[in-house]
Amino acid sequence: MDDFGRFIKWMATALVAGIVLVCGFVTVVDPYRLHRLVERDGFNAIKPRPTRYLSEIKMAGARATQPKLFLMGNSRIDVGIDPDARPLAGPTYNLALPGTGVAASRQQWMRLTTDGVRPVTLLLGVEFFDFLTDPVAADVPDQILPGGLARLRWKIDTVFSLDALLDAARTLLIQRDPYAATMSARGFNPLGDYLRAARDDGYHGFFQQRAMENARRFATAPRGIVLAGSDTSSDWRELGRLLDAAAGQGTAVELVIYPYHAQLMAMLEQTGLWPVFEEWKLRLLREVARVHQTHAQARITLSDFSGYGSLQCEHIPARGDLTATTWYWESGHFKAALGDVMLTRIFGGADPAPPGFGVRLDDAGWQANRERIARERRACAASEPAMFRDAAAMVAELRARRR
Repeated sequence: MDDFGRFIKWMATALVAGIVLVCGFVTVVDPYRLHRLVERDGFNAIKPRPTRYLSEIKMAGARATQPKLFLMGNSRIDVGIDPDARPLAGPTYNLALPGTGVAASRQQWMRLTTDGVRPVTLLLGVEFFDFLTDPVAADVPDQILPGGLARLRWKIDTVFSLDALLDAARTLLIQRDPYAATMSARGFNPLGDYLRAARDDGYHGFFQQRAMENARRFATAPRGIVLAGSDTSSDWRELGRLLDAAAGQGTAVELVIYPYHAQLMAMLEQTGLWPVFEEWKLRLLREVARVHQTHAQARITLSDFSGYGSLQCEHIPARGDLTATTWYWESGHFKAALGDVMLTRIFGGADPAPPGFGVRLDDAGWQANRERIARERRACAASEPAMFRDAAAMVAELRARRR
């Protein structure tokens, strides 16, 4: 064999060996918990939070653990409900995806049931802001599940790619870092990286930044929840299909209206979104009633965790105050401690939830629930007047700038 032939053979051997080493290293370290060959404390038991393919990675985790209870929703569920926080009725997995709506939850459901996973219970967080719609806007077409090579590419990419190699190395480095960005074995995001910032700078900045974002967003948000002339929208259709599918398979569904912090609720008032919020709740009630009429065996309940109660009215630390909050990261995202109280209210437990936190919503109790929220608001405004003044001032300043 001439020198060129030997060089080509050597290069091919080195290339194959490199591919085998990279794939082997990533597979053993298993940064996405896809292979589960080895999992040892101090080596790879703690996994980094995925920055890509989060839905696929969580779906793979759900298939591997075969949970009986699924948690679905957006980032509020992702960081707010820890499946390992308290014993629940069977194994639980957090499938929530930040930045997504009910369409993503329905896609997850379709994939799981196609693969033979049959959840006993589904806890689904529904986001008011996702349903806001310009009545005269064009309808959004239904999403189609990707298939073929598109569903296989991520599996290759999570074994053999530079990103996978870097994530494997990062896995080894974070094993003793209490402030690392991680994801638990059951899909929960503990926001360890936020803890570092909170320790150093306090929570005031978190709340202030989120309040400014909410003021801008709410001021320009649409004021409708359905399209003109159709009495529906893509989000309502997706929710209806998910509820119908769950009812048809005998899965109990716990619909949850999120426990927004009082600061966010005050922003709803100041920007004129409060009547739309109440209209949206009534529409949710109608949707639940429709499913019960369609499916005699349906087990669907709607719990309203919104309000101004003692938990939602948690004091916001002042600038420079490094006191840790108990219930909220900022006005939109609650901590796992509050998620634990929510689970107690929904599924029961030794420690009862505070009265009025998490009301089972139905037509008969609609007015009583409104009166509850009004009472809570008066008490919250009396104990935290600065919170309401700041919300009003922030919205007024934003409007002045726009004028």
